[in-house]
Amino acid sequence: MTPILALAEGLTLAALAAPETPDLFAPLGAALAQDEGHPLAQLGSGFALSQPSVAALAVLAAASLSERVARAAVSAEAMAGGQPGPGLPFWLLMRLIPGLTPTALAADAPLMRFDMVETLSPAAPRIEARLRISPALLDRFLGGEAPDARVGARVVAPEMPVEMRAGIRAGTQEGASASASLLAGLQARGPFGLPPAIAAPGRTPGALATLIAATGLQPWVIAASDLPQDPPERAGFADLLSREAALSRAALIVTGTLTPGFADRFLGQIVLDTIPATPPLRGLHLLPPPKDDPALARSAWEEALGPALVARLGRGIGRIAAQFRLDPAGIATAIAGAAPALDNALADATAEPETALWRAAARAVPDPGIPGARLIEPGYIRDDLILPAATASALDRIGAHVRHASLVFDDWGFAARMGGREGWRGRGVAALFSGPPGTGKTMAAEVLAASLGLRVLAVDLSQIMSKWIGETSKNIAALFDCAEASGAVLVCNEGEALWGSRGAVSSGTDRVVNAEISDLLQRMEEFSGFTIVTTNLRSAIDPAFLRRFRFAVEFPAPGIEERLRLWSRAFPAPTPCEEIDWSVLAALPLSGGSIRNVALGAAFRAAAGGQVVTRALIAEEVAAELRKMNLPVPRIDWGKAA
Repeated sequence: MTPILALAEGLTLAALAAPETPDLFAPLGAALAQDEGHPLAQLGSGFALSQPSVAALAVLAAASLSERVARAAVSAEAMAGGQPGPGLPFWLLMRLIPGLTPTALAADAPLMRFDMVETLSPAAPRIEARLRISPALLDRFLGGEAPDARVGARVVAPEMPVEMRAGIRAGTQEGASASASLLAGLQARGPFGLPPAIAAPGRTPGALATLIAATGLQPWVIAASDLPQDPPERAGFADLLSREAALSRAALIVTGTLTPGFADRFLGQIVLDTIPATPPLRGLHLLPPPKDDPALARSAWEEALGPALVARLGRGIGRIAAQFRLDPAGIATAIAGAAPALDNALADATAEPETALWRAAARAVPDPGIPGARLIEPGYIRDDLILPAATASALDRIGAHVRHASLVFDDWGFAARMGGREGWRGRGVAALFSGPPGTGKTMAAEVLAASLGLRVLAVDLSQIMSKWIGETSKNIAALFDCAEASGAVLVCNEGEALWGSRGAVSSGTDRVVNAEISDLLQRMEEFSGFTIVTTNLRSAIDPAFLRRFRFAVEFPAPGIEERLRLWSRAFPAPTPCEEIDWSVLAALPLSGGSIRNVALGAAFRAAAGGQVVTRALIAEEVAAELRKMNLPVPRIDWGKAA
């Protein structure tokens, strides 16, 4: 039993022996004044409990924990003609605690509103009500740190690493400024004596949790959609949450659109990730939006890595900071993922940790869960791609622009020339890949991603554009936020659907669609990462949009030389094949994608028939592929090899 509870036991026994003794519980108030961190002291100061109410909680706690108190209470009740039962009757509490009145059990009184005590006989007259202390509150008095299960089921309490908290406190100017502004808002008092709600648009829950942890508070996160929908239940949950947040020294982060009134019902510190349409009565403090530029991004990485690793990585930090727009939590995840290589780099001067950290940073962001968008690992490497020399050279140039962006823009000063003195403007690389189907456009995008150590963020534009007003803009914002943070190659297939000529405006729907397309194009132009748009019909792309692409790469149908290389590599070495003259097949007008289809089809037919891949099987698959494209099927002359 803790010292406070031991004192409560002794004072309760004395009160049972000599009821209605004035100032008997005065030593309890003095002890709590010396131990302000005790849960009972926190409740007393946080909810303005009267001294009799504080004493009532102490007596109920002692009655739940002490056999001596429980037995003495039963004897006192029996001597007064009462009937023993669970808890303590309110009339006995009034005898033990001078100044305690029935108003303490009013519905809006702190003991009842914040569920500090439970009524075990709700139908009895108030004076006869039998009470016990809330079991979750009793656990807190005994040193427990877990919140009430009803709160824990809805609230997430992320653990902030100690080094992350320290990094924000003593880290970048932006982080220190944001933390100071947040702390000032949390410590202020609004019109009703409550701290104003903090509106922090533009910051992720992870970033807000980090800032809150740096102030010494515990961050709790809840989605607005997870709050109870029934108004009375929602009000009760706000009260319970107020109690638990006070005991845990927690600040609540609410994501999404909050129901009006909840922010005023909840009595603790509250941070919103959006600006509410109806400001709460308690007041609203706006946290300045986060600054976002390469210099601050680099500082954040340097603070998280520490001087020794900064020295080992050298210019590599600039490359990583310019490619991955990670928040503090994302940076910590990346560093943890590359920890073995980073530790080895500190011990071995010949080790190269940049590649490991780059790869870990590229995979620190989870799949965004956006309709029509998927983060995938590239499935092809350069050896899988057979292209004309001019196309292959263009891909090399694109890769160089991504790989050396930090050197050119930051170290060589081109950022200022591009209007990006204090931001990311002008750094994006947008490429248009055009050509007939099956010529390797999507494969080339994956090959580029693999060569750069990045993932692909594959986008189905038809799903991004929603029929619901506002959803498209939301999807677009989430899409580019994910692409910027993850550094992934953003690949949009069938770009002519959006980058073609916009239609005439003849209805409100047309205006909305054109506005959404403009929003997407604007975000792409402002995007600091790497975008690839593929199209089968370059002629369908509006010429006014072509200037938005730094590169326009043509993927022509393969010539005989490329087709010969494609056929010679179409069947993996373990595949059993009869002798085939690939030059005969190279004369057929098939694309690389069609050649892969023919090879795969012939292989499956051979496997099903228990035979090797024959010229006849290949010829049949070639015929099927040509018919699929409405092309004539020639007779294949295998010559002497047949």
